[in-house]
Amino acid sequence: TCDATTSAISMNKAYTKSIVNGIKGLHCARSIQLHKKDFHDIAAIGAALKFPLFVKPNNGGSSVGMSKVYKITGLSEAINKAFKEDDQVLVEQFIEGREFSIGVARINGHIQVLPATEIKSTKDFFDYEAKYTPGASEEITPADIPDEKMGEIVEIVTQVYMRLNCRGMVRIDFILLGATSYFYFIEVNTTPGQSAASLIPQQVRAAGMNVGEFYGALIEGA
Repeated sequence: TCDATTSAISMNKAYTKSIVNGIKGLHCARSIQLHKKDFHDIAAIGAALKFPLFVKPNNGGSSVGMSKVYKITGLSEAINKAFKEDDQVLVEQFIEGREFSIGVARINGHIQVLPATEIKSTKDFFDYEAKYTPGASEEITPADIPDEKMGEIVEIVTQVYMRLNCRGMVRIDFILLGATSYFYFIEVNTTPGQSAASLIPQQVRAAGMNVGEFYGALIEGA
């Protein structure tokens, strides 16, 4: 697994984005970081960003405390909800596109990128309920991505893995923007789920590898 520094940084969405920003082909949604102790000018936040917005705890996972806001009238409530989970909140522009997750690992000294999974939620976005309620989302592995685009994605996520000094297995979430298919970075998960139904085992099987042998090689190289 990743060391304490990388794991701590990757839990902080704003810090992570500041580190990976500048990688060729990687884009980040416009956002504003808020601190609980500060005064928050709701009108100024609404004017600076284009709705709809995602409001989320800056440190956290599983979409707990996260809201999708369509109008400025709902922004204050969403910010207060997120502050119940964390002292820092990220207000981020919504990116319209297809959502994906992809595993990256270092095996026998080489960085290996697994096939991507496309996530289609039956809800407005991939929230806590969609993630953990059977049937609330569809996971397509391997995702239908053209070979040329997949090659670009492999290059980008490899650079993310290296720049964050990752070790072992991580999962990188991203969106491909509409018709342009620009790569928009969401976050890195340094402790991805490892149950039989989790995304990483799905991707290992889609790559034609034996799950047990894959994890054996991962452990030996740790």
